[in-house]
Amino acid sequence: MTTGPGHAARAEPQPVPGAVPRAVPASFAQERVWFAGRMAPDASAYRIVDELVVHAAVTEADLRHAFVLLVQRHEALRTSLRVVDGRLTQYVLPRIDLALRHVDLTGADDAQQVDVRRSRRTELARRPFDLERAPLWRAELLALGETEWAVVFAAHHVVYDAASRFNLQAELTEICAAAEQGREPKLPELPLSYTGHAQRERDRLSPRRRTELAAYWRARLAQLPPVHRLPLDHLRPAARTFVGAEVRAGLPPEVTASLPGTARRLGTEPVMLCLAAYVALLHRHSGQEDIVVGLPVTGRRQADVLPMIGTFVNMLVVRVDVSGGPTFAELVRRVRSAAHVEERYDIPFQTLVELLPVPRLPGVPPLYQLAFNHVPAGGGLGAASSGSAGCEDDLLLDITADTVRIEYNVALLEKSTADALLADYLALLAAGLSEADMPLPRLPVAPRPGDAPSTRPARTAAGGRPRTATAQLVADVWSAVLGTAVTDVHDDFFHLGGHSVQALRMLARLAAEHDTELSIQAFFADPTVAGLATELERKRPRRTAWR
Repeated sequence: MTTGPGHAARAEPQPVPGAVPRAVPASFAQERVWFAGRMAPDASAYRIVDELVVHAAVTEADLRHAFVLLVQRHEALRTSLRVVDGRLTQYVLPRIDLALRHVDLTGADDAQQVDVRRSRRTELARRPFDLERAPLWRAELLALGETEWAVVFAAHHVVYDAASRFNLQAELTEICAAAEQGREPKLPELPLSYTGHAQRERDRLSPRRRTELAAYWRARLAQLPPVHRLPLDHLRPAARTFVGAEVRAGLPPEVTASLPGTARRLGTEPVMLCLAAYVALLHRHSGQEDIVVGLPVTGRRQADVLPMIGTFVNMLVVRVDVSGGPTFAELVRRVRSAAHVEERYDIPFQTLVELLPVPRLPGVPPLYQLAFNHVPAGGGLGAASSGSAGCEDDLLLDITADTVRIEYNVALLEKSTADALLADYLALLAAGLSEADMPLPRLPVAPRPGDAPSTRPARTAAGGRPRTATAQLVADVWSAVLGTAVTDVHDDFFHLGGHSVQALRMLARLAAEHDTELSIQAFFADPTVAGLATELERKRPRRTAWR
């Protein structure tokens, strides 16, 4: 099907009439994405869009044949999901009819082609998928010239992940090269199907193994902070939101040059230094010494799943102790110890949420709200977003070999805050690499207008007594209700023994004294003296300095 520049026919790959799907329990990664997607009214955070320029003299028929081979080889490209008897089940069709969209841009100039390609990516990213209807992907073939093509491919994360991007592009490139050269494509063997992987991981997580992992993670994540203390520009909504934006910057050449050598000297991998700098950033801006970060793990340790298209990612909860003013080198060691739990991370994230007695707070993602993602060599972040996009976390830092990107939830943070965080991250990473033996409080961050020195001291969480009149007023009421003096404005009300009735009594007294409404949902999201004082002052145009 052919259309003019900028237009694409509404054709979709379709199940073959009469084809009977095979029902198999969903994988753990599919469950995680499915559950997360159900929380988001607009699940754009779970749609992945790629564009691949085909550097081979191939025809439209060659490209269509390439997709036929891809669909035959990979079950995920023929899969839908639905709940049956309370259990998420994947339905795998034996075959589907392809109806790839064809967009003819051969008559357009370069600027028009760039605009149309961008608009096609945006349109595919916005269009939702019905997870009960296979396939959960769509593609468009953009003819750029007589023998030049771009393929725009969109898929739901429930059947496709970052490693799948590499596999699909590698196979599509090889199939097209083989077509150009008149030979059979040399594609990697697939010794295991995706449904076989799903069954194997369920067999591995036996009741005994589940019990062992539950005990390990309950101990490791005991008294986990229910929410981070990073200062927010806006009061957290009672219901989670998923609209995000991004800022990005290139890694300075001196950073990329020194990362490998510093990592070798500290006996670790470069990614651990990048993660340590992120932990240092969160500590610097929040004053929190118990830092919790969500870290995606590929889930592809076994060789037989490496060439597969599908979703395998699990989320690892990394908890780092930043107390005692460690040097950057010591922080790297702590981060590496917290993140290297390879024999323990095969427990699904959603199972962790079920097992851990962490408070479920309105509008707060469970276990972690701040995330870090390292894109391995050969990967990229795609084109910069010019508008809103999906955002699963409060804050996510992505880093590649040459770029850093911060995605942030626009309901919580302003672009100016994201810009400041990004600038400070680059400064902390550069300083940590050049002065690894320097204590964290002395590591310089990016200067701000009006800052005299380039180094601003880190906020201190331990022993943080009230330092504003509002914080002192809150602390007085807090002490009267709990019967104990406030020694740290960041102490958790419920960890100190408070309960919901006392919380309501305290909020009612503060509301009466200040003639204002105080939200119980906001208090549950940040049950600290600092959090309450921030809410009382939230109409002021500035952010509170002591946070």
